Amino acid sequence: MDAPHSSFSGRNYGGKYVAAVILAVLATALRGATITYVGKTTDRTDFHAAPAMGALGYWFPQFNAATAVTDRPTNENERNALPSWAGPLVHLNSVLDFNFPKRTFSQDGPCRSVGGLPEFNLFTLPNSEVGRSGIVLDPNAAGNTSNAVNRIMLGAGTPASFFLRIVVDNTGGKHNAISRIRARGQHGATAVEPDTFPAPGAAGFNGIADVYTFRFDGFVAGDFIKIQLIGMPGSAKDGGAGGGSIAGIMFDPAP
Repeated sequence: MDAPHSSFSGRNYGGKYVAAVILAVLATALRGATITYVGKTTDRTDFHAAPAMGALGYWFPQFNAATAVTDRPTNENERNALPSWAGPLVHLNSVLDFNFPKRTFSQDGPCRSVGGLPEFNLFTLPNSEVGRSGIVLDPNAAGNTSNAVNRIMLGAGTPASFFLRIVVDNTGGKHNAISRIRARGQHGATAVEPDTFPAPGAAGFNGIADVYTFRFDGFVAGDFIKIQLIGMPGSAKDGGAGGGSIAGIMFDPAP
């Protein structure tokens, strides 16, 4: 819409102009903000080898822990190479923290990191670092819908289109998001859902990491990303297999 003429006065500030402004705001809020499920890359533990992943950035939790650890802060032993326009991640340990509404991981913490377990896959990260993978575990996703990733803020320089890659199935059969892996978003005041999303079922997990890719179009600074899981039922503590988890996220350019 053209800017008002410099001679604009309260005299000609009428209902048509107000309606046009409202329509322009709504059009901006809705314009081009979509999420598309692209597909699954099966049995992928080397993200450096061709075809490489994570060209725009990545984040992996509890990576290459020296000993087996559970119930740890979500940023402990992280490998954080996120792009400048994604994040920073907000790691919290108390609902009393004033940043709690902006937390990255849902109810952080029930969401905690786990790593150093011998049954977890060895990963080669996009920068070629090799180590034992870890996870962020969401016990609230045990047979239940949970936004394990509550908010990854997008900032200046966010590309008009990009791929978000979600890594799962690295845990030797535990904490798998068997019923839902859904990337979501918030564009202005509008919630954005993908056209479809995977529900792999128990048969979709074999203990070797998989990568699920979603395409984001039309997202801008001030918007944010969410990831919703439904995982295995049962307890996630004391050796239990319940809950849902992610082993990392990566960003790549979308043509």
